[in-house]
Amino acid sequence: MAPSSKSDRGGNRKWGPRDHVIRQLDRVKITGQLSPRLFRKLPPRLCVSLRNIVDEEILTKGHIFLGFSKCGRFVLSYTSDVLDDDFSFYSYHLYWWQFHIHSKLRLVRQVRLFQDEEIYSDLFLTVCEWPSDSSKVIVFGFNISGNGMLMNMMSDENHRDIYISTVSAPPTTPCTDCKESQTGPCLLHSFMLHTKYQVVYPFPTFQPAFQLKQDNVVLLNTSFSLVACAISVHSAGETKPRQILYSRQIPQNPNDSFHSGPSTPTSSNCCPLSPDSRSPTPPAVTRAREFVAGIFRRAREASGVELQDKGESPGTSKESPPRSSHPDSPVWHRPSSDGLTRSNSRSEEPSYVNYTRLRYVLGEVTQSVQGESENYEYEDDKISLPFLVTDINGKHLKPLNHKATIQGQHLSVEQLTLDFEYVINEVIRHDASWYRQFCSFSDYDIVILEMCSETNQVIINIGLLLLAFPAPLEEGQLRPKTHHTSLKVAWDLHSGVFSTLSVGDLTEVKGQTSGSVWSSYRKSCVDTVMKWLVPESGERYVNRMTNEALHKGCSLKVLADSVRYTWIVL
Repeated sequence: MAPSSKSDRGGNRKWGPRDHVIRQLDRVKITGQLSPRLFRKLPPRLCVSLRNIVDEEILTKGHIFLGFSKCGRFVLSYTSDVLDDDFSFYSYHLYWWQFHIHSKLRLVRQVRLFQDEEIYSDLFLTVCEWPSDSSKVIVFGFNISGNGMLMNMMSDENHRDIYISTVSAPPTTPCTDCKESQTGPCLLHSFMLHTKYQVVYPFPTFQPAFQLKQDNVVLLNTSFSLVACAISVHSAGETKPRQILYSRQIPQNPNDSFHSGPSTPTSSNCCPLSPDSRSPTPPAVTRAREFVAGIFRRAREASGVELQDKGESPGTSKESPPRSSHPDSPVWHRPSSDGLTRSNSRSEEPSYVNYTRLRYVLGEVTQSVQGESENYEYEDDKISLPFLVTDINGKHLKPLNHKATIQGQHLSVEQLTLDFEYVINEVIRHDASWYRQFCSFSDYDIVILEMCSETNQVIINIGLLLLAFPAPLEEGQLRPKTHHTSLKVAWDLHSGVFSTLSVGDLTEVKGQTSGSVWSSYRKSCVDTVMKWLVPESGERYVNRMTNEALHKGCSLKVLADSVRYTWIVL
């Protein structure tokens, strides 16, 4: 007979805390999952009060403590100071504190974030570390809402400023190059990169788990393009430093480097989708279209009108920039082998591959390098995001010509850009069964679904609002209607080539606001990600610290080092 109650099943035995832990560990063996509620409290010897390890003046200065570094050696905090009482410009500083349990925190590094930027609102900050790279952190900051009169004058609800700083972390132990340097820390432990860009509604989601999944690489969604940035320091004596992005040579025929048609990613970790198979556009047709579009572009440039104005300054408009296109409208990006080809690049046929690589060194430039460096000019039309590159004290690093011979360390900054509107036009033109119904698209939202670091492929989902005629065409129905759909695309960071994974059906938008459409779309993206999700190993994860609690008007209870089971109680 089956037990009729808990007391019958367990007899008169009383379960103690030790038995509870044993039962939970047995469940782990069966399910392979460890409940986060198992160890909700730590022994007092593994907990320390923040007030016991920092001086009171540190707290009164307004330090916001974020958490532990991935190595567990440092605790990070930040401060935000008002620079000008009249205009309320904010200045942000990031701090590293060396941590030994039950000992006072010792300050080892302090840097200013987002250098030279006039920040006019309190920022939502996220500080992240790459999965296996402890030499640097990347800090994302963005304004959430209007804050005072100046904020309202310089921005509006349709724009959001994104501030990014990549900062060298202090070494856990002094490295050989730092010891041998007579001018301070080596380049690996003393560089900073700053950039800023503006996104429009619907504001891109921030996804550290995907955007930082590959060491040294960050994926940035600028609303109009996806920019892959690779940041790496190369040692002295490297004759040919490894190129992280765009490492495969593009085909000699520019037409071969265009949209390659539907294909399935080679990695088993990427999404297993089966796209429609359609014949590609004949090369002669492609060249004819490009020839006509080239005439159109040159006519526009001659009159001083840009094909796409994506560099609108803050506050110049109260509406989002128009994001609409016909499938035959051109979007131009010239290819570049390393961002330094100037004179002959204009004669090449256009391609959506846009790649740059710039190099920097610390200190003074030698005589032989100086001469070459003076003739160097930035390719502003190729650099998607301009970076300000300095040392940790704010002194500018020296940019180098690609032919310069470098004796010591140098910093390499690579950028590979994928233009969203080009992708949308090409996918609709070649792979959409409803292509002939399509009129134009008015808005889009991009979500990263996966980043496969083994194959260097990024899987993105493009939500699309568009105008299309119904099918079959109803008698008397001459006006197109608003529809929503999604396009799944894989982008290879080695070759720069994108391929279509799937094209969704058209769904008519009836009585929905754009906000409700994008909300439903992002929920579907989350559902897709959760279906594909493969948990990372205990060591390969993106460490993420935020000031979210501050913006919610509360405070964290503890700063937890979950690997070494140590808590700082706030």
